[in-house]
Amino acid sequence: MNNSVKSQFIPQVFSGDRIQIKTINLIVIVSLIACCLITYQQVFDNDFQYKWDDQWVVINSYTEEGLNHYNLWNVLTEFYHGQYAPVNEFFYILLYTFFGYDPFWFHAASLLVHISNVLLLYFLVLRILLTGNKEQAGAWRIPFITALLFAIHPFLVQAVAWMAASKIIVYTLFYLIALHFYITYITTEKYRYYFLVILFFIISFGAKEQAVTLPVCLILFDYFLQRNVHKWNVWLEKIPFFLLSIFFGILSIISQGRTANMEGQKIYPFYQRIILASYTLIEYLTKCLLPFKLSYLYVFPNNPGEPLPLRFWIYPFIILIMGYCLYRYYKQLRILLAGFVFFLIHIGIVLNLFSLKRFELVADRYAYLAAAGIFFSLAWLFDQLISGKKKLRNLYAAMIIVYFSGLGIYAYQRTFVWHDSDTLKTELRHLLDTEKAHFLNKSDY
Repeated sequence: MNNSVKSQFIPQVFSGDRIQIKTINLIVIVSLIACCLITYQQVFDNDFQYKWDDQWVVINSYTEEGLNHYNLWNVLTEFYHGQYAPVNEFFYILLYTFFGYDPFWFHAASLLVHISNVLLLYFLVLRILLTGNKEQAGAWRIPFITALLFAIHPFLVQAVAWMAASKIIVYTLFYLIALHFYITYITTEKYRYYFLVILFFIISFGAKEQAVTLPVCLILFDYFLQRNVHKWNVWLEKIPFFLLSIFFGILSIISQGRTANMEGQKIYPFYQRIILASYTLIEYLTKCLLPFKLSYLYVFPNNPGEPLPLRFWIYPFIILIMGYCLYRYYKQLRILLAGFVFFLIHIGIVLNLFSLKRFELVADRYAYLAAAGIFFSLAWLFDQLISGKKKLRNLYAAMIIVYFSGLGIYAYQRTFVWHDSDTLKTELRHLLDTEKAHFLNKSDY
């Protein structure tokens, strides 16, 4: 990379600006940690979900065998209940080794990982926006708003408050570290950082198979950071990542195929999967923006082979209209498009297009990392409003404060749902009563 191209990526910061940025960063870090602790304070009192997967995901023979070479080898080489997540299992083993099955420390560690992800996201967005010769005044606002949304959004509570879902937050931790090293690699051209990206990619997959999306995400970063994608080396350097993704994908398929209790399960016809995927995408998107009626369980609207409710047929057309608008105005909406593409890359793998053996149409935890893309786009919009006309600035600021307050309060309430199996069953009863009432209302017509 020559000097002219390098200057495109390396931020030009004067010494006075460095002092100001360090002060701002310190204030932001303290604020984000405080918001996480306030929002998630309830999780310190939460128990395990003994009737909802914690009883085998967290509490198992691997965890109890502890840190010995024989057990660690088994964790690395065996599939467990159709899953392959050795890094996440190591997470449990370490906690059990030091604290036994004390739920306080398990949940405290989970929250610590979430806080780490929030801070990593803040600095990731900050690094992206500070590259180039752009004006840096207020450059911290978009990263801060993005990270604040990530810190307190109720749609992400499931991944943090439910121990069995810790795979999501652990894989995100190493995934974000890999992205940081990737930015360092393309700004310095030092290959040790390239190999660190590969290393943390592998570790991230070891926590959750959703990490296979990293190679596509790296291409998005190339585009956003304005790398010369016409150079062969930009594409050649992605080959190891795609080969690893293919290998990891095969490994995930094999691991799921080992689950005996899912054998013979019927799957939905492809045309229905297209419709359900469109609906699922809209659900994930709208819940990132306006998280109404969150639940720990979203069931399919029909059984395989049965007709879909008529209302679901509208969603593919909504997707087509959205796609046309993004294509039509992509130059004017470059920032928004980048955030949406990040969201799409990471949510696309769980949209029910493939015949994966799941019983949930939507799962809050799957949106954990993907939501960061929508939050980035929202942060840019909020920043535009705040920086806009002075007459409306106070009104917009008040509306944004109300929006964030609502998110934080709802997230705080959602953490209590995961207090124990009894509180979770209470929500399930409410869900079943609502579904029953809905069915009875339809039968009256």
